[in-house]
Amino acid sequence: MAQAFEETGRAIDAIRTLMTGERTGCLRVHMPGRGSASIHVLEGEVIGATTDLDTECILRRLVARGRVPAAKASTLLEGVLSMTDVERLAGSDRINRLMAGRFRDNLIDFSFDASRFEFTEMETIRIPHIQLGHDSAGLMRELEVVHGRISAWMGATATRHISSGEQTPRSPQQRHIQALCTAGMTLEDLVAVSPFFRSQTLVLVVQMVDHGSLVVVEKAAPQRGPGLGAVHHAIEMARADAARRSEARGAALAAFADHERSGRGEGEGAFIGAVDRVDLAGSSHRMPGLRSHAPALEQEEVVRRIGVCNEVLHAFVQTWDRQHGLGEGRRAAQLIIDTAPPSCAALFEGIEVDLNGRIGPSVLVRNLKRRPEAHRRGLAHRGFTDLIDRTLTRGADGLDDEHLDRMLSQVAGYRQRLGW
Repeated sequence: MAQAFEETGRAIDAIRTLMTGERTGCLRVHMPGRGSASIHVLEGEVIGATTDLDTECILRRLVARGRVPAAKASTLLEGVLSMTDVERLAGSDRINRLMAGRFRDNLIDFSFDASRFEFTEMETIRIPHIQLGHDSAGLMRELEVVHGRISAWMGATATRHISSGEQTPRSPQQRHIQALCTAGMTLEDLVAVSPFFRSQTLVLVVQMVDHGSLVVVEKAAPQRGPGLGAVHHAIEMARADAARRSEARGAALAAFADHERSGRGEGEGAFIGAVDRVDLAGSSHRMPGLRSHAPALEQEEVVRRIGVCNEVLHAFVQTWDRQHGLGEGRRAAQLIIDTAPPSCAALFEGIEVDLNGRIGPSVLVRNLKRRPEAHRRGLAHRGFTDLIDRTLTRGADGLDDEHLDRMLSQVAGYRQRLGW
């Protein structure tokens, strides 16, 4: 890049500063191994995120979706490729929809990992495919959750071999991914031929590996520089590091399981664990967090509490549609479901929000029954409480005062009805 990158750190921190200051300009971000991106901000709203590879990426997605013949795409890739050429093939409406997905994909790739960046102030922004109609602060929070779920899968894609598992996929998108993996392929190749953008593909892979509809095996990388011994050592070190992180994360979740919402007002966002301490000095010898006789979770309890969640989701979708347009509420609610944190993601696998903003109990109950009986109550408690908290927080972030008041009046008393 000709432009110098002066600051280092996470670009998301710079983006949030620009949003708070309602700045206008372009944040150029460079990440070693991934390249560079231009993130455009207009009066504090993120309206664009582009790279030099956008046109090629869009073309490959069109080929994967059967919209452009592979031979025609190869001819275009051999020459000087322009978005105008691709728009002639696929139509501007389809390209606009794909660019909305690419916008989010680029933000995930370049916002949340260590990078170098520099901001250039501008009077206004003039770029094609401007992204509007979203709440930037809420969008960045949602994408950060997605990044957290797939970050461990974003590197070393050439060493991970993916093949079909024994379980049945839970959505049309998952069925498509499993069909691509019937004969087995590396994760790198899957990302290249997937009809979905990289981040969405990785989210699907993570869900399917957890569910058992895909199987992943670590293999040594092809001989492209470092020797086989060095690659094997790197993989083993990565595995050991991942195991340590997983163990530490599990301990942290156990320590704060009963305290993570203390001191937080309704809709006030996440707690800050660093300032809380769990003092075990005066505790009994019984292991914390373990119960020898945990009460069984009855199906009637689950269904009743799903009903409370549906009250909140329905109010959210209905109110969101009034402010942002028909269908937008369901899309926003589905994204809340799909970005459930790792501690309760298993509860919501395969869950889809219907047009009225409700989720069916059958799949959710089945997800619970797959867990050991001693774990079901804790998973349901975490999952339902988190779902409602994140739905209300999304509403507080994305609705004006009038619509937010309408939503809150519809769900008043939900904590009592939830009954934990």
